[in-house]
Amino acid sequence: MATTAGQFWDKHVRDAGDRVNWWSSDACTAAYNEQVCGQAVPGNSRGCRIALAAAAGRPLGRGVSVGAGAGDKERALLLDGIVGEMRLWELSEARAAEARRRAKADGVGERLEARIGNAFVEETGSFDLVTWDHSLHHMPDIDQALAWSVERLNPGGWLMINDYFGPNRLQWRRDEVEHCNRVLDDIDRAHGTKLRRVRHSNILTRLRMRHRDPSEAPHSEKIADAIRRHLGAAVTPVGGLVMNILGGIVVPAFPDDHSAIAALVAADRAALAQGQWHFGFTLWQKP
Repeated sequence: MATTAGQFWDKHVRDAGDRVNWWSSDACTAAYNEQVCGQAVPGNSRGCRIALAAAAGRPLGRGVSVGAGAGDKERALLLDGIVGEMRLWELSEARAAEARRRAKADGVGERLEARIGNAFVEETGSFDLVTWDHSLHHMPDIDQALAWSVERLNPGGWLMINDYFGPNRLQWRRDEVEHCNRVLDDIDRAHGTKLRRVRHSNILTRLRMRHRDPSEAPHSEKIADAIRRHLGAAVTPVGGLVMNILGGIVVPAFPDDHSAIAALVAADRAALAQGQWHFGFTLWQKP
């Protein structure tokens, strides 16, 4: 599975500025960050960095991230002065190479190391920060990943989890699909558009997703319970149900200051208020 996943992600190295989904929208990321840190500031995972800096109260020494991709969020930790050094683990050589290139371009190349391999087997170091930012849901064994995280942390170190907790394999529930398609109906009526609709999941879509990327959310529904068992910590729901399902449809179709984007954000907030969410945040300090 690791080889197949690495080959899949080798082909999916996007430019940082591509407008492809909710995380490409300042309006969407500002709404997300407000739920994480109380500040409606734009920027992917910026709210997580604000929350971590406030909780730690001091710069941290070394951090590690598994499944870091091109390392944009980890590089931001360095640029913001929150962490002194970051080690990244990846299965995709193309994404690790891109992480090194972007770090060098931003002047932090000497403080960011990107390795290829199995961190759970090969990593024996200790760290002041272990961060999982939309990568924990890719792990085939959530319990192993969390146990490893706790073991790798120095006493007083921080574990930060900002991730997807929704349906396994991104196979949306029927009620989620119907709700999101009603949101699209409202946007189409308001703006005269004909946006594509979300399809219902079935056995074929599940098999297709597993074949396409075997690492995509195999056990995402188990993450919240695993966090409670390993850390004794709760997950803070951030939202994202509507933004996650519809982001790839609505965000590429409209500029960020368009009222359709505002409607997308408002629908997401309404779903969160009703207890429906896909993303959550946990910040835990090792005793």
